[in-house]
Amino acid sequence: MSFKTALFGSAGRRWGALVLSNGAFYGAGYAFHRYIDESAQSPGLTFVLVAVWMALGVAAALCTVVALGETLVQRGFTEKFLRDEMAELDARIEGGGDMVDVPDDDGELVVPTKDGGIRFWLLFVMFAVVGLVVSNGASGGFLQRYTHPGVAVVHMRSDDPAVRRTGLNMLAGRLDFDASPAVQAVVTAALKDPDEGVAARAAFVAGTLGIDGLSPVLADMVRTKPALSFAGMIAMAQIGHKPRPAPQARLAAAGLVDEPNALAEPLALTYMLGMLRVPAIERLRDLHAQGVAKDDADLRFATIWALGHIEDAQVLPVLAKALEDEALAVRCAAAMGLEKLVVFESSEPLRKAFEASKDPLARCPETLLPVQEDGPPIVLVPARNYELTLVRALATTDDPLLLRWLVEHQEGREYRTHKLMKLAWESLKKKDDSGQLRALRQRRLQLERLQAAQGGDGGPGGDRPGDGGAAGAPDGGADDAGAAGSAAADAGAAD
Repeated sequence: MSFKTALFGSAGRRWGALVLSNGAFYGAGYAFHRYIDESAQSPGLTFVLVAVWMALGVAAALCTVVALGETLVQRGFTEKFLRDEMAELDARIEGGGDMVDVPDDDGELVVPTKDGGIRFWLLFVMFAVVGLVVSNGASGGFLQRYTHPGVAVVHMRSDDPAVRRTGLNMLAGRLDFDASPAVQAVVTAALKDPDEGVAARAAFVAGTLGIDGLSPVLADMVRTKPALSFAGMIAMAQIGHKPRPAPQARLAAAGLVDEPNALAEPLALTYMLGMLRVPAIERLRDLHAQGVAKDDADLRFATIWALGHIEDAQVLPVLAKALEDEALAVRCAAAMGLEKLVVFESSEPLRKAFEASKDPLARCPETLLPVQEDGPPIVLVPARNYELTLVRALATTDDPLLLRWLVEHQEGREYRTHKLMKLAWESLKKKDDSGQLRALRQRRLQLERLQAAQGGDGGPGGDRPGDGGAAGAPDGGADDAGAAGSAAADAGAAD
C-alpha cells in the first residue's frame, strides 16, 4: 500500500487526515506562540518552532484540498490522485501486456491533468495562506509581534549577559511598538540585572517606551545603585515627556528629592523634577544656588528650565534674575519659563533683558535631554532667535506699557521678531480699545507709585495712564491679530 493510499485511501481516512492535520496545525500553533511569547529563552529554538508551525500549515492545506478534491477540484479527482502508474506498469510487464507511456513523475503526488491540476495548486496555495493568516490572527498578530519585539524579548531571557544586552540593543533600535506584558516583564527583570550595562540599557528602554508602571523599579535603582542613578532618573524624565499621564513616575520622583544618590547627580535630578513637574521648588532653588556657586552653567540652565517648567508664580524672582545670566542658554530657558508663567509682573525683567541684548541675530542654542545613544531627541530649548523668545514671553503679559515700548524697539530686529512685535501691538491695542486693559493700567499705576515710594524711577519707559495708543502702530501693521498668546503662537509657527 502506498503512502497516499494509507492516508487518503478511503473517505474516512481522508476526513481523518483533514481533521488531524488542521488540529495539529492550530493546536501546535497556539502552543508554540504562547511558549515563545511567555518563556522561550533560545532564539534558535524559536526559529525552528516558527518553521515547524508554518510547515504544519502547509501540510494542513494539502490534506484539506485532497479531502475535498471531489467537490472543489473536479469529479474523479480522488481516483486519479490515488492512482499509482508505476504499480500499473509493473503489473503489465509481469503480465506480458503491451508497453504504455508513463508520465514523467515519481508517483508520489499525482494530480489530475488539464485545468484540474491548475485548480488543485491554486486551492493548495490559498488554503495554506488562509490557514497561516487565521492562525496568526487568532494569536493576536503573532508573526508581527515575533518579528519585533519578540526576537529581542527572547534574547533578553537568556542566561548570558552578552545575549541579554544584545536583546536590549535590538529592542532599543526600533522602539515603535506598545509595551506588552511580556516586554514589561523582561524589562523589569533587566532593570534588576546584576550586570550594570544590562540594567542601564533597560532603564533607557523603559524611559523611551514610557512605561509608567516601571517607575518604582527605576526609583529603587536610583536608591540602591549609585552608578545607575543618572540613567534611572533620566529614564523617569523620559516617562514624563510622554503625552499620557505618569502618576507613578511623578510620585516616585517626589520620593527622590532628598535621596543622597539622587543629589549626587544634580543634573539628572533636576531634569527629572522638571519633566515630571514635581513642585520641589526649594530643592531646585538650592540646586540653582549650587550651580551659581560652582559657576556650573549646565546646572544653572537645568534648574532654570525645570523651575520654568513647573509653572508656579513663586519662581518669578529666580527666573527674572536668570535673565541676567552670562550664559545665553540660561537666559533662553528663563524667558521660556516666564512665557509659561503668563504673569503681568514678568514684563519689566523681560523688557530689560531685551534692551540689554546687543545682537538681534543671537540664537538660543538647541538643548536636548541627555538620553542614551540612539535615544529619540527630546528638545528642552529649541534653536530660536533670542529676542523672539523674549517677545513671545512679553506677549503673554498684556502690560499696557508695551503699547509704546513695542513701537520704540521694533527697528533693526530680525524679521520674525519684528513680525511678532507688530502682532503683539495690534492684539494689545484691540484689548485696550475694548477696555480689557483697564485693570492692568491701574495695576501698573500702583506699581509705579510703590517704586517711587521706595526711591525707584517708576520703571523703564515711564508709562502714564492714558497714553497707550498715542505712539501709533508699528509700521506695516498686519491685517488681523489675535490675543497676545495667539501672537506668540504665530511667531512659534513662523520660527
